[in-house]
Amino acid sequence: MRSLNIIGAGRLGKTLGRLWHQQGTFRVQTVCNRTADSTRAAVAFIGAGHGAASLESMDDADCWLIATGDGHIEEVAAALAPRLADKNDTVVFHCSGALSSKVLAPCRPAAIASAHPVHSFADPAQSVRNLAGTSVALEGDAAATSLLGSAFAALQCKLLAIAPENKSLYHAGSVFACNYLSALMDLSLRTFAAAGIEREQALELLSPIVMQTARNNMQLGPEKSLTGPIARGDATTVAAQLEALQQTDPQLAECYRQLGRACVELARRGTLSPDGADALTELLQEPPQ
Repeated sequence: MRSLNIIGAGRLGKTLGRLWHQQGTFRVQTVCNRTADSTRAAVAFIGAGHGAASLESMDDADCWLIATGDGHIEEVAAALAPRLADKNDTVVFHCSGALSSKVLAPCRPAAIASAHPVHSFADPAQSVRNLAGTSVALEGDAAATSLLGSAFAALQCKLLAIAPENKSLYHAGSVFACNYLSALMDLSLRTFAAAGIEREQALELLSPIVMQTARNNMQLGPEKSLTGPIARGDATTVAAQLEALQQTDPQLAECYRQLGRACVELARRGTLSPDGADALTELLQEPPQ
């Protein structure tokens, strides 16, 4: 069994470490986080390995996962590189969605790769239970992607090959569907609050329609799932909502306009007439300063 070191075992690193340990895919060896408390907590969650106070004090390993934030991957790779100068049988990888494996180039001659699970690691305990079925975008050296492909397949993940030059666009697509969905929910809750509806009640009433909308989009596609005033070409309702939002919170009105214009373009591909689309686009333009 290959050994695995984890640098920066946060929510993702802890989840993968624990799952790979449980599956017997890797022998989790050394974990190094920024603080001793965080390192101890990570080791305890993973259920294997031991902590190290610094990168320099970590044991040698067959595989290294740099699971720090994106802004620190390059500097960690540079710090790790001197240890790998003669390690052409070692694998170094990160799980960033935005960065390609090229950021790990200082670690050569080790085989390098990026492996991004399209999954929200908000709660590691929950992710341990439901990571199966997640798609993982892989790119990098053949030796590294082959090993990682097998490792993620052992977790019942689906594999997706991605060209390194397309990582930013690929990740932006994930951001739209995942991170921006959370932002949309917050905008919705703020608007309900302005209407006098408390958060818990708003979440309760939203849950069925949000879940159904998500299912519709997955099964039918966005064009056939879009409903509401813009899909109907109902400029009167859109104008009334815009006016109410502008009076309540100009930021909400601005977001409504921007998202509304995107909805118009989507509705054009459905049943919305060209004249109706043009009228809504004009209505949703930014107001004069």
